Amino acid sequence: MKKIDIYITRQYLYTFLFILGMVLAICLLVDFVEKIDEFIDKDPPINELIFDYYLNFIPFWGNLLTPICIYLGVIFFTSRMASRTEIIPLLGSGVSFYRILAPYIFTSIILAGVSFYLKAYLVPQSTAERIEFEYKYLRKRKISSNKHIHKKIAQDTYMYISYYNERKKEGLTFSLERFKDGDIATKIQAKRIVWVDSTESWLLRDARVRHINGRKESMSYHRVIDTTFLITPDDIYIKEQKAESMTLPDLMTYTKLEEMRGSDILKELYIERYRRYADPVSIIILTLIGFAMSTRKSRGGIALQIGLGLLICFIFIALLFAGQAVVGDKYPPWLAVWAPNLIFFPISLVLLRLTPK
Repeated sequence: MKKIDIYITRQYLYTFLFILGMVLAICLLVDFVEKIDEFIDKDPPINELIFDYYLNFIPFWGNLLTPICIYLGVIFFTSRMASRTEIIPLLGSGVSFYRILAPYIFTSIILAGVSFYLKAYLVPQSTAERIEFEYKYLRKRKISSNKHIHKKIAQDTYMYISYYNERKKEGLTFSLERFKDGDIATKIQAKRIVWVDSTESWLLRDARVRHINGRKESMSYHRVIDTTFLITPDDIYIKEQKAESMTLPDLMTYTKLEEMRGSDILKELYIERYRRYADPVSIIILTLIGFAMSTRKSRGGIALQIGLGLLICFIFIALLFAGQAVVGDKYPPWLAVWAPNLIFFPISLVLLRLTPK
């Protein structure tokens, strides 16, 4: 790396970290002020408040805000370089426009890789710990359903529970049906179903098992059946931000399982999976746009360029949330998540093409 590469990379990282630190400080302050009454009322231990909540609060919001902070940082320090007439001498000395862009791209790729790793492995773990703190002190668990629960738990296998108690981990009026060639092959009915943590299995109490093979049918009664299904209490009561609290390998595995079940949270899982890849790529695209917008010396100064940058940020975020809001059969989740990148990448190339060199 030459001196100009080191200088640009250093300015890139310093400015990004400064803006991210300022934004995170504001987020922490706003969150603390908003929840201070709950903290006083619930009185969580100070060590849990600091280490379980706020230290896990920082990675989640830091990684979420990274693309926008990088974009604003690139605009700020590149506009300052242009206002100090640092770019024109480089171009006049024979350094090409795209050679100046090289350290920007290199640094953005490194940060994109770090962001992907954090989003795939570290941030989900910290999110899970933060959510557990919130469940413990700040809010009740979100209940997806506690009556008339229908679940597809395997290929051609369906489960029904009339009522499920999360605290006791037991349900009433349980039935399970297995189909073969479109007809019922096995039907299990039980008055109660209880989850056993020690063995990670289900106990069926007062169960009747029917086996049907064509015209032949047999029935047996069991006071207790110890068995396992491809479902756990967490699958019955869906936690808030469940997708965000799973590492990428776990998310991929869980998504395949829910696809087989025909789950109603597939949309959430798809969106989170695609965002793990789309957000790091947006770092590179926003870097290109920020560089193209701020290399020209503007009469309005840095303030005008930062204002335009904030406008583009707003459009980018609006596209992301608008796309996720209309996800459906005709608008797949991958397109909703990738739409801002697919729109802004050609824009970045056009801006680079039109920038004076």
